[in-house]
Amino acid sequence: MLKLRSIRIVWIGLFCLALLMGMTPLLSSVKAEDRTAHDENAINSDSQGQATTSEPAASATIGCSYRTHVQNVGWQSFVSNGVMSGTEGQGLRLEGIEVKLENVTADVGVEYTTHVENMGWQNYVKNGSMSGTSGQALRLEAIKIRLTGVEAANYDLYYQVHAQNFGWLDWAKNGSSAGTEGFGFRLEGIKIMVVPKGDPAPGATDRPFVTTNLQMTYQTHIQNIGWEGFKQNGELSGTTGQNLRLEAIEIKNDNFESNVGIKYQTHVQNVGWQGFKQDGEMSGTSNQGLRLEGIQIQLTGANADIFEVYYAAYVEGFGWMPWVMNGESAGTEGLGLRLEGIRILVQLKGSGSPKNLENALGSMTQLVNKNHSLSRDYVPDDLVWVSLPSTRDTQLRAEAAQHLIKLFNGASAQGLTLYCSSGYRSYATQASLYQWHLETYGVAGAELLSARPGMSEHQLGLAMDVTSATVSFDLVEGFGATAEGQFVRDHAHEYGFIVRYPQGKTHITGYAYEPWHLRYLGVPVATTIYNSGKTMEEFYGIY
Repeated sequence: MLKLRSIRIVWIGLFCLALLMGMTPLLSSVKAEDRTAHDENAINSDSQGQATTSEPAASATIGCSYRTHVQNVGWQSFVSNGVMSGTEGQGLRLEGIEVKLENVTADVGVEYTTHVENMGWQNYVKNGSMSGTSGQALRLEAIKIRLTGVEAANYDLYYQVHAQNFGWLDWAKNGSSAGTEGFGFRLEGIKIMVVPKGDPAPGATDRPFVTTNLQMTYQTHIQNIGWEGFKQNGELSGTTGQNLRLEAIEIKNDNFESNVGIKYQTHVQNVGWQGFKQDGEMSGTSNQGLRLEGIQIQLTGANADIFEVYYAAYVEGFGWMPWVMNGESAGTEGLGLRLEGIRILVQLKGSGSPKNLENALGSMTQLVNKNHSLSRDYVPDDLVWVSLPSTRDTQLRAEAAQHLIKLFNGASAQGLTLYCSSGYRSYATQASLYQWHLETYGVAGAELLSARPGMSEHQLGLAMDVTSATVSFDLVEGFGATAEGQFVRDHAHEYGFIVRYPQGKTHITGYAYEPWHLRYLGVPVATTIYNSGKTMEEFYGIY
């Protein structure tokens, strides 16, 4: 019996030992889970013992696959992670695209939209759906792709397109535009890839998108008015004919995706050229009563090379001056004259310069010639009789008459005597004079010697024909060789006049040399034109 009891004890002991050994892995597993939970709670709590949320780590294995519908080819096979879909160098358009993510274990998806020929931007589609068209032969022109979901912030999505006439543009990122807009150019190829947030871009990112849709706006600070509000596309900012100075300007492009910026500097009274500002910064002064006198504007950015910026200034005394471009000076420098208005226009290169602006009726600098005429009813409202030596009674506008007196006095100081011959003429008077020339010299002769009615500067009340006793008070080319004629030629600008139809410029003015015909413009304008050696047509760029 004792032997049998001993055997039973041994068997019971062996059974208990086996049972204990079988449970050990389970107990170890439970303890490990408890320890992991404890560690995570420790990591996700702050020093006050309050729970915090840690940012999930980005998966290194997430990928992106995509395929395109290609002209004459149809749907290509899916490619992924930066491999080109589409074609290069074959001139074939992309017509549709599908994009999806691979190896996704987190809350992240993808959505995308395409700019389609004749349609513009379509609505976003998601996760493998088609964007674009199929069977309609419409080109894709641009694309935007972005990640969605809770964990989208842990990744960067890059994409690069091959665009007609541009080739491979730079990489776009996270929903920004890639391709072209407004040119009618097709997309031909695309590469897409997803990387963990903060990883370097796969290439340059300066120029992923080219668009004609610039939103260039500008506003000026005007004497007695303040900031006027933004204008665009060549609209007038400032005033004309009100004698109010511009004091500051701001210029910007609101379409940041265009990759075109702008910089500009102004010439400020008592300061000079102020230094370049850019992209909406103020150039000039505020509340200092200082006038802007000149401005220079340039485009900046990756796409600046395909555009040109034009700008025209309305200047005290001059009125509208010709359009200038790409950093040239508009306005004046050294004359102390205020800018009163400005127009700014950005165009694609090759579009041609805008038409120069004509000054308003009644302006001292209004151009009248064979292509720019006056109505039969126009009569200046400030005509006065000229009290100077004359061959007949004649009139001029008051300001011009005052300066003509100074001119005659200047000649008299040199021992020379000038005579007025013909000033203001009405439309009807000019019609009779032209008819006489027509009957006397024929059409060709009349066109060289006399203006048609409505095309004469005399109707402006700003022109005076002058003569002298040395040419028997006649209007002849020989007047230009007399001492009086040479004085007029060399000094008229000092009194605000120019010889309007100079020798050798008939192909521009349309009239034969008239050394006797003086046109009043004001001293600053007349001096500037005289020093330039140009006619009014050439100076203002209006023919």
